[in-house]
Amino acid sequence: PPCHQVELRVDMDDRRPYETMKKDFVVEFDNAQAIALNAAVVTQKLQQIASGFVYVDAGSHWLGFHKFNALDDLLDENQHANTIIVYQYQEELAELKRRYGHLVTLDHDNAIGRWNAGQVRLLAVHPKSAGHGLNLQHGGHHMVFLSLPWSLEFYEQTVGRLHRSGQTRDVWVYLLMAKDSVDEKIWGALHDKRSVSDIAMEALK
Repeated sequence: PPCHQVELRVDMDDRRPYETMKKDFVVEFDNAQAIALNAAVVTQKLQQIASGFVYVDAGSHWLGFHKFNALDDLLDENQHANTIIVYQYQEELAELKRRYGHLVTLDHDNAIGRWNAGQVRLLAVHPKSAGHGLNLQHGGHHMVFLSLPWSLEFYEQTVGRLHRSGQTRDVWVYLLMAKDSVDEKIWGALHDKRSVSDIAMEALK
């Protein structure tokens, strides 16, 4: 069956930390700061801020929940069909766990078997753990990327867990991207098969 890729752009709750990090490579908060030492690191920080948080010198600092609120709306719209949620950062996973008590990760007991039996509504995966040989095509046909991987191979491998032989329904892949952010640069680079260094340079323009 076909695979549909749907781009969902959301407004950041507050753009100021994003623009400050992009310009100065540092953002100051009341009791913490986020510092990037080079262009590659600042691009990762920008991706975090686009998702609503940033890692600071002591833990993480949340800025807004625009992507997670959009995820709530999407799950409602899809009538809570079984869905794989792809995350990049541990803090994203932590927020998923806070919001969805029924969330399952691959390290849960018999997670893959339960998913393929249709018994798991939300399965959270990281692209690095969703590699070759992981068969998830029997448990659902919806996937949401909270934030995108930096590697086309990781992206295609992850989508390929659902969109593969044995899948009987159209696969829907949703890409949550903050408007006018590095998210869109990463997505463009994945399309054009360009390198991470290209993304870093583009994000700072």
